[in-house]
Amino acid sequence: MTFTRTTRIVLGITSAAMVFAAAACSSDSSSSDSSSPAAASTTVPATSAAPSSVDSSGSSVSPSAPGSGSTAAASSSASDDPATYIAGLMQRPTSINITDPLSGPAPKGKTIDYIQCGVPACEDNGDALEAAAQTLGWTVNRINDGLTAETIKSAWDQAVSNKHDAVITSGTSRALYESELQELAAAKVPVINLTTADDPVDGYAAAYGYGPQWNTQGKILADYMLANANGETVHQASVTVSAYKNLGLIGDGIKAELAAHCADCTTDVLDVPVTSIGSDLPTRIVSYLTTHPEVNWVYLGFKDMAPGLPAALDAAGLSKVKLVTIDQSPIVDSYIANGKSLVMSAGFDVHEMMWRSVDYLARTWTNTSTDQNTDPDGLPLFVFTKDNIPSTTEYFPYVEDFDAQYKALWGVS
Repeated sequence: MTFTRTTRIVLGITSAAMVFAAAACSSDSSSSDSSSPAAASTTVPATSAAPSSVDSSGSSVSPSAPGSGSTAAASSSASDDPATYIAGLMQRPTSINITDPLSGPAPKGKTIDYIQCGVPACEDNGDALEAAAQTLGWTVNRINDGLTAETIKSAWDQAVSNKHDAVITSGTSRALYESELQELAAAKVPVINLTTADDPVDGYAAAYGYGPQWNTQGKILADYMLANANGETVHQASVTVSAYKNLGLIGDGIKAELAAHCADCTTDVLDVPVTSIGSDLPTRIVSYLTTHPEVNWVYLGFKDMAPGLPAALDAAGLSKVKLVTIDQSPIVDSYIANGKSLVMSAGFDVHEMMWRSVDYLARTWTNTSTDQNTDPDGLPLFVFTKDNIPSTTEYFPYVEDFDAQYKALWGVS
């Protein structure tokens, strides 16, 4: 999910209901009744074990949210002190963490099918993909996959028929296009998946923003809460959409990290319907917080959940509640800069992921190692607050010159 221009997801209720109803039928975990803003609270004792790994084998048909100097490696090598960890992540990263150049010139004339998910953020990401591909003289063919199981499958059928050189996609579970994925694999067409719960196996050539990387996002959010609790016990709630399975992985990361550091902290989940985003979501969150007055931190699943919420909290006398999220938009950035309840964002730069995807293909087609490219701890991470936010009016890359770094690796200007 990412990043600019569009700040609302506009979904048709009928079409969205089809794909998300399918998701609900095979969800791995229970969720709150979407008609009620309340959700059951779970106390996290200090001795609790970390939650078990979430199955991301593709058994769920849930799409992932479109959905952000350090890398994900910080999750395994960081100091146990949350404040120290967060202080490091607030230093703007300077490297894409890939240093090995291509072993030869990238081939010209390649065509990539971009299966574009049905929310506005994916269109914006497609622009970044086109910019990267054009640098190497490649073409991007966009295929809009809509919002229903039928339109998603149709888009993948088109990709199979096109017989182009590669496929890049994001945000939709493989369960909706498994047979097409296997046809592409049999034809030796590399498929790259972004911002998903699915692991990079069994048909995927690579993935960026998947299972363990989302757990790391949760750790970051939890450590920020702990480092900025000002002596208060953290009582946290995650606002998620059950159809977006990766948001649940972030929630798991939050829960595990709070359990590791705090005996009295609590976590909770408010699951909302996707159709509430851009409509009555602020009302739902205010209603939930009114009936759960102990909650003082809220994780918003992604940027499109933020518009209108700070004002709604202020009007309800709930401005003490602090909000955190995982990506950026001008509205999110302005809230952070103005101190309007939303105090922090962290994540991956999906624009950079698009260039990373092109880099992967260039390495594959020049017989260059992809080890640095696919290192699960290699994605640049950045935590920004009002104290270090680079801009409040336009998209800013987490690594300021990431495109120039890729061009240098590719030997192009």
